[in-house]
Amino acid sequence: MFHQHFLSAPGTDLGPLDSGERVLWQGHCAVAEYAFDEASSLPRWTLPEETDVLVTDRRVRYTHADESTLRSGELFWLWPQHLRVQPGNRETGRNATVTQIQLVCNGPEGSFPALVFAGGALATVGDADRLANVMRQAIARFRVENANEIGVPAPQARMLSRLVIGPEFSNYQGGEGQTVSLLGSVQVPAPYAGETYADEAYADEPIDVEVYEAEEVYEAAPVSAAPVSATPISATPISATPVSAGHAVDRPGLAADAIRAEQALRAEQDSRYSEPDLASRAASLAARIAGLVSASDDDRPGQVTNLSAYLNADVDPGTAR
Repeated sequence: MFHQHFLSAPGTDLGPLDSGERVLWQGHCAVAEYAFDEASSLPRWTLPEETDVLVTDRRVRYTHADESTLRSGELFWLWPQHLRVQPGNRETGRNATVTQIQLVCNGPEGSFPALVFAGGALATVGDADRLANVMRQAIARFRVENANEIGVPAPQARMLSRLVIGPEFSNYQGGEGQTVSLLGSVQVPAPYAGETYADEAYADEPIDVEVYEAEEVYEAAPVSAAPVSATPISATPISATPVSAGHAVDRPGLAADAIRAEQALRAEQDSRYSEPDLASRAASLAARIAGLVSASDDDRPGQVTNLSAYLNADVDPGTAR
C-alpha cells in the first residue's frame, strides 16, 4: 500500500475558487504523482492529457471527468520544495522521453512525493518553460506575501522575492533541465487516519502506463516509457517551518467532523434537560442531608438515626428513626 497525497476521493468536486483567488494559467495536460524518494518508481496515479489544469496565485488544481467518475486534486503553494523542468530527449520511438514539469515536495518520514505535468498544452520545451515560470513566480510571491502566517524567516523571504523577478527557465530539447529550490516550504501532511480512499480506490486497479505512454506528445516522438527523468534532484531537504495553529491545512471530511462534534454536544446538553425530575430529586436529597446534619446536634446520646429511611421516604426528620 502506498499513500496518495494530491488526489481527492473519486467523485469529489473541489468547488469554486476562494474569494480573491486569481487564475494565472489554464490548459490541458497529463498529471501524475510519483515517489521521488523511490528509485525507478511507477506513478501512484495518472490522469490523461485531457485533464483540465488550473494554476492560481494560491495553488494548482486539476480535474478530469469521464462517463463513470470524476477525479480531481490540488497542490497548495505551501508545499513545493523544488520546481524542475526536465526536457525530453531527442530520441524517437520507445526511447523518447517527454518534457515534464516536476513539483517535488517534502513529505512525511523522509519521503518526496512529486506532482508531474506533461503532454497536452506542454507539447514543447518552451511551453513547459512558460508554465514553470508562472508557477515559480506564484509560489515565491505567495510565500513572501504570507511570510508571517506560514513562518518564513526574513532572510528566506528576501531570497524568495528574487525568484519573482529572477532568471526565467530557459531549456532546450535534449538539455539537462533546470531546478529551482523554493525556500520556506511546509511539509506535506501525512494522510489522516481513517482516510484510506486513496489506497482502497485503486488498490485493485492496475495503472495502465502503456495507455498514457502511447499518446503522442510531439509530432514525431511518442511519450517515453521512462516515467521519471533520470536526472537526480537534490535530496537535501530545506528546513520546513510548520504552519501556525491558526492556519492549519484543510482536509477532506473536516467540515463533516465539525458538524458531527456539534451534534454530539447538542445531544449531551439535551440529555441533561430531558429528565428534570432527576435534577429535582438531587436538590431534594441535598436539602434532606443538610437538614439531617443540622438536626443531629439535638439527638440524644446513643440515638441512631435511620438515614436510609430518611433519604428514601418523604417523612418528617423527627419520625425517621
